[in-house]
Amino acid sequence: MNMVIPTIKTKRLVLRAPKLDDFEPLCTYFQDPRSRFNGGLLDRSEVWGVLLKNAGQWQLRGHGLWHIALGENDTYVGFTGIFHPFDWPEPELGYGIAANYEGKGIAYEAAMAARQAAATHLGLTNLPSYIAPDNARSQALAMRMGAVREPDITLRDKTATVYRHPKTEVL
Repeated sequence: MNMVIPTIKTKRLVLRAPKLDDFEPLCTYFQDPRSRFNGGLLDRSEVWGVLLKNAGQWQLRGHGLWHIALGENDTYVGFTGIFHPFDWPEPELGYGIAANYEGKGIAYEAAMAARQAAATHLGLTNLPSYIAPDNARSQALAMRMGAVREPDITLRDKTATVYRHPKTEVL
């Protein structure tokens, strides 16, 4: 399968396929303590694995994470989209933003665009987000997006707070 990853444009952002130039910004992201919510702190070889996973899931599942770039200059600032490892009960809407881009509405803008694209292009319309119980920023974003809390689940021996996003209409 040779999957063409759809590019999604918003007012300020481009959600695009992962690319090799994202490696260094990903290394920086996974050295920030807040990356613990998305698998960090990681060394360079582990970040290489993340980059490959982000690209490869599209090929294997037909959906995956978009890398978020600023529309004006293609600067990598984070990721959002469908995360679905082999041991997840269903695909989830995930997101992560580099610390120096938090608080600017980028995560909200990107995750809303990803949620709409997941419904329109992939038929995924009622996704959960699995969030660490102590990740208040991510929980606040999920609620701002209209997600509703469901009972916690266990993923990879860790508790995850589940927020279910509203059914998204296909455009």
